[in-house]
Amino acid sequence: MPLEVEESDVEGRYVSVGKWQHFFDDRPTWSEIRWVFDREDWSVAFLEILNPVTLGWVRGTKEEASSVEIDLTENDPRFLSDLDEWGLSQSDEMPDWPCMGAELKARAELVEIERLEERRRCNAVRLRLPEGPEVRTVSIRFVGP
Repeated sequence: MPLEVEESDVEGRYVSVGKWQHFFDDRPTWSEIRWVFDREDWSVAFLEILNPVTLGWVRGTKEEASSVEIDLTENDPRFLSDLDEWGLSQSDEMPDWPCMGAELKARAELVEIERLEERRRCNAVRLRLPEGPEVRTVSIRFVGP
């Protein structure tokens, strides 16, 4: 007779939560965060913090991720041992929201690079001297005050 395993007993690689509170030492109040913990690496793989002004998610720094990681692994490891009690999800796949956030951040960075390049091009005039054995190009850049 095969041994039946309940789904709740199966451990996925990633543990995640879409809304959590964490106290960072450099902030006066609790912060709303969401995170993904990688059981294979035993570390926080993704962290976002809710900006209270814009109500948008901001990618956490390495120091902030380390603070959450210490809480989960050293200060209170019961969070990772009893997922149902704390409302945590587990899966072998990364949740959709961190991937979407990372894609949006990459796109925003690309748009900013393109904007800077366009500004650089708008502030320059390129002159090409007549064709000959040596072709010369001269760039004149205008710099703001």
